[in-house]
Amino acid sequence: MRNYRVIATDLDGTLLDPRHLLTERNREALLAARAHGITVVAVTARTPRGLHLVPGLPETVDFAICNNGAVLYEPATGAIDVRRTIPAPAVAELHARARHAIPDALFTIETGTAIYAEGTDPVARSHYGDPWTDVAALEDVLADLDGVVEYRVQHRDMDGPSMRAALDRIPTPGMVRWAWGSFPVLEYNADTVNKGDALAAWCAERGFAADDVVAFGDMPNDVSMLAWAGRSYAMAGAPSEVVEAAGFAAASNREDGVARAVEDLLPEPVRTD
Repeated sequence: MRNYRVIATDLDGTLLDPRHLLTERNREALLAARAHGITVVAVTARTPRGLHLVPGLPETVDFAICNNGAVLYEPATGAIDVRRTIPAPAVAELHARARHAIPDALFTIETGTAIYAEGTDPVARSHYGDPWTDVAALEDVLADLDGVVEYRVQHRDMDGPSMRAALDRIPTPGMVRWAWGSFPVLEYNADTVNKGDALAAWCAERGFAADDVVAFGDMPNDVSMLAWAGRSYAMAGAPSEVVEAAGFAAASNREDGVARAVEDLLPEPVRTD
């Protein structure tokens, strides 16, 4: 069995269970991997702050690639490195059009260290749990920024497909849009942002090659990472494009699929049941 040097895993729907928690079996498997000298990297759409919403997660991973690849984060030190942003004027133009299309939505911008919100939606706020700063108009904040890590649109009474249909005709040059099935949120990053490129760059800076990496994912934003890694797993129930990008299948996040695969790759048993 090849000695892998990096485990790169998505969080929601992959490492975390349906309650968005880190199970004990997954935690033990990743800590065992680290004890064998393997570096564990969370590669996620979450912000750095979003890692700390999960008990035990910051202590279990070595690094995190956040916001779909726009931000690097080291939990042990709190160091944040913003790598890719959307120019603020482009976000301002998109926001004006999106607000016209869905006037009662909740609009937010992420800077890498803070999040600003225009509009009210307590359901969306409780999902993300962020310490948001409310503003009357995002344009007031954008005027003082050079770039934005992420622009987000949420709506409590629309599903994902309806939101996408409402915003599909808005041009977004220089941006990429992420959607999560029926979940009522759309996220925009710079079009240079994707998990695969971000992971590849992070590995190159540390002397890791693609063949050193084992990756796990469950959604379309994981495809680039799964296609790049030397060994990759699609979680059970993942869309077809995710399955096609991965070389192997893992059990679902309900069944500790990441832990099961990691346990099989390690030279010694992680646990006994």
